[in-house]
This record gives sequence, C-alpha cells and structure tokens, in this order.
Amino acid sequence: MKVTIIGCGNAGLIHAAKIYEKGGNEVCLLKTSQTNSAYYDKIVTDGGYRVHDLTNRGKDFFVKPALVTRDAKLAMDFADVVLIMTTTLQHEAVARLIGPYAHDGQIIAMCPGYMGSLIFKKYVKADVIFSEWETTAYNGRVMNNEYVKITFYNPRNAISVLPVAKSEYVLSIFSQLFDNTNYLRRNILESALHNPNMIVHTIGMTFSASRIEYSKGEFWMYREAFTDSIVNVINAFDKQKNEVLKAYGCEPLDYFEAAKWRNEEDLNIDAMTSFRSFADSSNKGPMFLRHRYLLEDVPMGLGLFISLGKVAGLDVSIAESVMTLASALLGEDFKGQSRSIQSLLGKSNIEVKDVMTAISE
Repeated sequence: MKVTIIGCGNAGLIHAAKIYEKGGNEVCLLKTSQTNSAYYDKIVTDGGYRVHDLTNRGKDFFVKPALVTRDAKLAMDFADVVLIMTTTLQHEAVARLIGPYAHDGQIIAMCPGYMGSLIFKKYVKADVIFSEWETTAYNGRVMNNEYVKITFYNPRNAISVLPVAKSEYVLSIFSQLFDNTNYLRRNILESALHNPNMIVHTIGMTFSASRIEYSKGEFWMYREAFTDSIVNVINAFDKQKNEVLKAYGCEPLDYFEAAKWRNEEDLNIDAMTSFRSFADSSNKGPMFLRHRYLLEDVPMGLGLFISLGKVAGLDVSIAESVMTLASALLGEDFKGQSRSIQSLLGKSNIEVKDVMTAISE
C-alpha cells in the first residue's frame, strides 16, 4: 500500500511512522503550510526522522519516507490512500490543493473529520471513497525538533465511510495499516459527533480561561479542569448530543463511556476511573487561550453540532452557550466562522432527510 500523509505535524508524522513500522507499505509526506517548517526541513535533509515508540516497548527506529514533498501532484500521484492529518480549519484549502490531482479508486481519509468529506466532494471529481475518523489512532509529539515520541494509542479506533456501501472495504484497508482500527461508525455524522474534542476541549478551555492565563504555562487541563461541576456540564451537553444523534438514526453514547471504549483494553473498568487515569498520564497545557482547542473545535465542532440540532428542532443550548462564552473570551465571531450543515450542503433550507441522503451516498 502507498499512503500519502498530508500534514507534517505531530499527528501526521506519528501515523506515518506507524505505517512504516508495520512494514510492507510506502509512505509519502506532503507539507502544505509554512508553519513548523524547521523539522520538515530537517526530515528532507536527513532523509527521514527518528522515532521513540512507547506503545511498542520503547522501540527506536528511523522512518525513511519514499517521498517528502510540497508538490501536491507528486503526492497524489503516489498514493493509494490519502490520510489528511491537518486541522479541520484547513480542509477547504487542502481540498482545493489536492482536488485536481485525485484519481479513481483512491481512499481519502480525514482525521479528524467533522463531516469534511462534504467539502472535499466539491473539489474532487474523481471516483474516490472518503473516510472520517473521530480521533487519532496514536498520540505523541515532536520533541525539540529532534525526534518523534509516540506516547499513547487507542486500543479501539472507529472510522466512517462515504459512501456507506464501501464501509467494509475501507475498514479492511485501514485495519491492515493500523492494528487498532477495526471498528465502524454508521456514517460521517456519527463520527463527527463522537469526536471527543468537541466536548472536552471546548468545555475544559472555556471554564478554565482564567487559570490558563494566570498559570503562565503551568496548566494541566485533564488533571485540573474536570472537577465534579464541570463533569456536570459535560453530562448536560452529552444529553443534548445524544438526542441529536438519535434524530439522525445514530447510536447515542455517553462521553465517558466512549472515552473508555477508545482508551481501555479492559471494558469492565469504571468509565470515570478510566478518564481520571488518562488525565493523570496526560501532558501539560494548553498554555494560552488562542489555541486550536478553541479556534478549531468551537467553530468546526460546536458549529456543526448546533446546526444539525437546529435542523432536527432540538435543544442545543449548552453548545450555544459555550460558543458564546468562547467568542467573548477571544473576541471572535465563532458563530460567523462556523462549519454548518447548510454550508456543507450548499443550501439553507434543509430537513433531516436531506442530511441522511448526503451522509449515505
């Protein structure tokens, strides 16, 4: 399998490394932005990058991509599978960039998705299959522009596929590339609303704003933010989220149970115990409010969720409140910047049946 990874940040390099480590596959890295170019330039110079993989007994290895490039045509010509690991804020730009070079039979996957497939469909004219992930299969970070450290993996990683009829085929491909990717969601809407970042990033940041600013880099979100009262907010959000999921024929799922399902080998463990354990092992941060946890997950995640809820005539007041507070904190018009089901489908008058058609075909 030839896989092009779009996005050379933490997530892109980690997933490229896991594909390379498995053997029998070739990897291409496509750099699409000018940010964090120092490590990309080092990869070009060195012909690859070092990895320290704590998810595989601390294994150290060197990843040698078959191609490292800024040329979208070369990267797309290379690929059987395209895995887009940029933020969802960049979906439109990436879709414009790669759309002309996509070819029949490719799988184009977004991690995360937030229903971005509907954006890529506007620019990709070839007969391709889309896939969306609700979160990454592996986590870690680039360490001091010297090496990539992989620190955590999800024992279970679920994906969705558009068109839905191709789901089993796409899952068979990704399960070969990643051992933990063996599960399907019903459709891209279900994947979008099961994205944990939409809930914990936005609520954790908004309700900890003063602590983040006062601590000057000493904030540990997962350890500090989620006190009993904030868990109450998450549960209230969750109740509204699950009503929206049910309105679109999707599976309702408690946030903390979903986190346990992704994070734990043993599903008999208590969900809150699992969450607290994850929190204890999490990294420090964020260090500032103008962070992707708000800049991305409020307009892309909450915005999409609110629009879907309103189409279904349901209460989405918790999400609206968080968006209002986040907008005030940062002086941003997140409502005006939001990804909505109306913008994705290109029309204002939408019913639930229109959404159901769009996420299945």
